[in-house]
Amino acid sequence: MHYKTDYLVKKDEKLDIIMKVFEQMDLQFLETLYSSHGRHSAVDVTTMLQILIYAYSEGKTSSREIVKAMTYDLRYLYLLDGQKAPSYATVNRFRQRLQPYTAVLLSQFIDLLIAGDEIDLSSLYIDGTKLEANANRYTFVWKKSVLKYQEKLRLKIINALELPKDSTLESVEKALKKAQRACSKRCKGIVFVYGKGKRKSEAQKSYEKLNDWCEKLKTYRQHLAIMGERNSYSKTDHDATFMRMKEDHMRNGQLKPAYNIQMATSGNYIVGTFGSHHPNDMWTLPLFVKKLYQQHDGLDKIVCDAGYESEENYAFLAQHGLRAFIKPSNYEKSKTRRYRKEMQWRKALIYNEAEDSYTSNTGKVFHRIKDRIQTRPSGYTSVSRVYKCFDWEGEKYKTKSIQFSDTFNQYRQQSLVNILSDEGIDERVNRSIQAEGVFSKLKIGLNYHRFRHRGLLNVLSEMNLMALAININVLTGKIKSGKLGITRYQKAA
Repeated sequence: MHYKTDYLVKKDEKLDIIMKVFEQMDLQFLETLYSSHGRHSAVDVTTMLQILIYAYSEGKTSSREIVKAMTYDLRYLYLLDGQKAPSYATVNRFRQRLQPYTAVLLSQFIDLLIAGDEIDLSSLYIDGTKLEANANRYTFVWKKSVLKYQEKLRLKIINALELPKDSTLESVEKALKKAQRACSKRCKGIVFVYGKGKRKSEAQKSYEKLNDWCEKLKTYRQHLAIMGERNSYSKTDHDATFMRMKEDHMRNGQLKPAYNIQMATSGNYIVGTFGSHHPNDMWTLPLFVKKLYQQHDGLDKIVCDAGYESEENYAFLAQHGLRAFIKPSNYEKSKTRRYRKEMQWRKALIYNEAEDSYTSNTGKVFHRIKDRIQTRPSGYTSVSRVYKCFDWEGEKYKTKSIQFSDTFNQYRQQSLVNILSDEGIDERVNRSIQAEGVFSKLKIGLNYHRFRHRGLLNVLSEMNLMALAININVLTGKIKSGKLGITRYQKAA
C-alpha cells in the first residue's frame, strides 16, 4: 500500500533543498553507474543519491541504518515516492560505484553556492584532523623492523652460502635462488617426511631452510613496496598509516591506523577535501592547494595555523600568486623575554662581507663553516648558512653556532606582517571559527569518528559525501534563520 507521504510529512526545509539542489546539478553520469542491460536498479539513481546525502546529513552512514530509515521514516518514504526500499547491499553497491564521482558532486554544489553569493573563494581556511581507519589496531608493519630483519637475513645468507661480505641484497637473492634450484635437483627421489616420530633428512632440512629464506625475502620486499615512503602500514588497510591520535583513551600515546584529512572552508561551507598518509599537515598543503587551484578561480588568501609553515609551502603559494596568512611556528615563543633578547643580540651582529663572518658586540667572531642543504621529497631545496664561533667560552659551552635562512626568513616575515594587519586579524578569527568548526560538525554533530571503508580512494569518497551533507545542513540553517549570504565573523570589540 502506498501512503500519500506529502500529506503526512511536515514541511521539511532540508528535503526541499536537497531535491532542488540536485535538480540544478548535472547528474547524467549517474546513468553510467548501472548497465542498461539486465534488470533495472531497485530505486532511481537520482533518488538513491538524494536519500544517501539526506541520511549522511542526519548522521546515518551505516547501510543497514539507511535501509531501516527508508522502511519506517516518512521523510525517506517521501523521497522514495512509492518505490520499494532497496536492500543494504544495494546501498553499499551504489556507494561504491559512486566513488569516482563524489568530488564532481561536491565541486558542482560549490559552483551553485558561488553563483548564489554564498561563498567567496578569495579567502580559504585550511585545517586538518586525523580520523581512525577501519583497520585492526594491532596489525602494524614498521619499516625499521622490516629493514632490520632484512639486513639480518642478508648477513645470515652470506655466511651460509659463503658469499662476499659486501654482497648487495639483489646479488644475495640471485645466489639464494640458484642454491635453492640446485638443492631441489638433489632432493629428487627423496620422500619428505613430517610429523612426530619422523626424522628429516639433511637434504630436506636444507631445502626447507632455503625455501623459508626465499619466502621471507619476498615478504620483506612486499612490505617495503606497500609502505613506499611511509614508516608503517596496516595489514587490514594498506593505505592506512599508524599515527598518534588526540583521542587517546588508553593514555599511553598508542599509535593507531589513521588518515590525515584536510578540509578547506569558506563561508562555513566545505570547499574541498584531501586525504594524506602524512601525519604532519605541513606536507599536505602544496598538494591540496594545487588541487583547489585547478578546480576554482579567484583564490587569493590561504589562511592556516602554524602546523603548515615551511619554506617550501611559502614558495609554492608565492609561485601561484597566493598570499600566505600562516601563523609562524615561533609566534608564541617570540613573545618571551629570552627570545626577544636573542633576536636583539642577532640584530647587533656586524657582518664582514670580505671574510663572510659576523662579529658580536663582545668581539666574538662567527666564521661561516658550511651550508646546510635540505632537499624535500618533492624536490624543493632550501639552503641555510651556518656560522660558528670557536672561542665562545660561555657559561655552558665553549663554542656557539648560528644559522641564517634568508629565503625562509623573508617569507616568514611577510606572513607575520599579513597576520598582524587588520585584514590578517579578521582572517585569523574566521579561520578559528570556520576551519575548526567544520570538524566539530563532523565529529560531534554527526558523530563521525572512524571510517567505515578501507582504502584511500574510498575514504576520500566518504569525506566528499560528508562534506556535501554538512554543506546541506549549513544551507538549511541559514535559510531557516534568514541569514543567507557570505558569512564573515568580526573580532569582538
